Amino acid sequence: MGAVELIRSGFERFFVDGPVGKSTGGGEQQVISVRQVGELALPTGRLVAADPFVVWPDDAEAFTDVVEPGNYPVSVSLVSYIDGDGLPDERQGYRVAAAKVTVKDETAYSWRPAVTPGEHVPMLPVMPEFGYDVKSSTGAFFDLAAASALDRLASDDEAGNCDLIDALGEVGGGRGPANVTDARSGLNVVAFSTGWGDGVYPTWVGRNTAGDPVAFVTDFFVITRA
Repeated sequence: MGAVELIRSGFERFFVDGPVGKSTGGGEQQVISVRQVGELALPTGRLVAADPFVVWPDDAEAFTDVVEPGNYPVSVSLVSYIDGDGLPDERQGYRVAAAKVTVKDETAYSWRPAVTPGEHVPMLPVMPEFGYDVKSSTGAFFDLAAASALDRLASDDEAGNCDLIDALGEVGGGRGPANVTDARSGLNVVAFSTGWGDGVYPTWVGRNTAGDPVAFVTDFFVITRA
């Protein structure tokens, strides 16, 4: 399924437990399991999606769509595999296929690219590449006001420990997801592995019929487009 089809049909199917798409060429079937990751504090309503180990606090840019300040639930779509014999493929484990911040408990009427200031993505039959650059196989959601908090969480302390790495390491062999709060500011970050690793990953904003954002979804290109 390409970008145009996703715009029409939405990303809801990414967050429904059970088999998805057609079996792969090797006879494997993808299976989705949705995991709730708790709430993300957005005290300014300005959401950022970025590689938490790459972005500098001064370089963090929020999406142009601003939501009401508050706490919003975050969920991730985990994809595992069933082999041709109907048995779990334990060698692959799971991959984080997509991550979502739910703004309103409503079905999105349309999906469009979530952009940062000065960024423009034309809606063409073949979508241009857009999204944030991942170089540590990790992505995250956080409020723009939490950029400095993220820097502390993603950095080593005097003992050489890193809160964010430690939290991710406790879940899924380091794949997360993890919801981590900065003790100094009280602000939190939700982090997770990014599909198959490094790359450029797009975030989409779903809107209701009034044009208000109801969800932000980052797609890590794991789920079969079929």
